[in-house]
Amino acid sequence: MSMSMARYATASYPVKEAHEATWAQRIALFFVQLLILTVLLHRFASLTTPAALNLMFVSIAGLFIAIGIATFALVRIWFGGQIGATHAFAAIFIALLGLAVPAFYVGKAALLPRLTDVATTPDKPLALGTLIELRPSDANPVTDPETAAIAAQVKAYPDLGPMVLERSAPEVFNLVQEAVGRLEWKVASSETPGESGVGRIEATDKSLIMGFTDDVVIQVKGDDAHAIIDVRSVSRYGMHDFGANAARIRALFAEVNTALEKGEKTVLEQAATKDKDAAKKKDAKKKPVKKRARRRRR
Repeated sequence: MSMSMARYATASYPVKEAHEATWAQRIALFFVQLLILTVLLHRFASLTTPAALNLMFVSIAGLFIAIGIATFALVRIWFGGQIGATHAFAAIFIALLGLAVPAFYVGKAALLPRLTDVATTPDKPLALGTLIELRPSDANPVTDPETAAIAAQVKAYPDLGPMVLERSAPEVFNLVQEAVGRLEWKVASSETPGESGVGRIEATDKSLIMGFTDDVVIQVKGDDAHAIIDVRSVSRYGMHDFGANAARIRALFAEVNTALEKGEKTVLEQAATKDKDAAKKKDAKKKPVKKRARRRRR
């Protein structure tokens, strides 16, 4: 009797493994790697933007599938007593890690209007010249914004408007040109203000993570004492810019303001300073004359 009890006590029963958990981890790892590779190839290699967008959507869908399979595996493990929970939780963690950045942009898309074209004068945006020829044939069409898009931009970005400066148009154009250089935008064309007092700069800028190319048109218009900076930023691909175009315009204006704070005074201030200097020189010349006249009288 004791021998039979010992046999039952030492008997081992094989525990099945939930293979779905292992596959969920493998799928999550594969699509995270695919997502990272897509970003690198588009940012630093020759992967086209449409292909990169398709691969990103496939990767995101694959990560959701991995989460679904891992969840199914956890349910089986809970009710069936299989092993493999570690692989299932690892799959969910890896998938959520890969979805962190897309989720951030989804949050921005929910808070911001769906725009791909933002301008400081949305009712009369600047026209693209040289950049039209550089835009791929499958890029978003460049058209005048609709009334709903104009209203959405004004509501979302009420601070965006032309920058008015008390400086000559050539001076402001040089400031803008230097700001574009500091922002490392690639200049496609540049026209200095001539007799008409209108200068234009057309450039392209790339987003930080994916390297999406966007087009920027800048116009400087004015005279010898005043100038107005007007800007338009247009995305080439996608249905939502996630606020990138508005941020680009703000970055340009911030660079110009920084240069103004470090640079010389405005034209009106320079004229006032010259008048004060001239008045001081006149007073300085008058004082010695009075002293000489007194000496002669003596």
